[in-house]
Amino acid sequence: MGPFDILAEQHRELEGRLEALGADEAQREPQAQREQLEALLVLLRVHALLEERHLSPLLKRVEGRARAREQAEDHLAMSELTDELKEQEPGGAEWWARLTALEDLVVAHAREEELETFPRLTSTLDEEEQEALRRALLGMRGDLLARAHALPGSEPLLEAPRWET
Repeated sequence: MGPFDILAEQHRELEGRLEALGADEAQREPQAQREQLEALLVLLRVHALLEERHLSPLLKRVEGRARAREQAEDHLAMSELTDELKEQEPGGAEWWARLTALEDLVVAHAREEELETFPRLTSTLDEEEQEALRRALLGMRGDLLARAHALPGSEPLLEAPRWET
């Protein structure tokens, strides 16, 4: 498994959670929707932090500041949509509109990274660099997920992504 496979797996999990949240929308209880949304937001926050810490510097080095800024702008848009989702009553028209927009953005972002960005970045890294990046991603992901689930019901334990490049 290469380093970018870890991020691609997270893309699949994010897409799956978004799809599940949107399924059977009329039959969903608001509390169940809130719980599913919170699980989605934790995963999205972990993913964004991983990309900010490990992918953005590499992207900036290989493709330049403008490309790294584009990625940061995608993450900022996702952050704004998640904030708006948390403010809305689950199941309402505005909530569904924001959830659909978030899903569209996540899917487009994932496709761009997987089809264009990851292959270009992989070609610039030797095997040792890829292995170091893989270990760093796995370690940070495990640490973030452990912190996120350490105290259920408490305030989020994960810092917000900085979105700066």
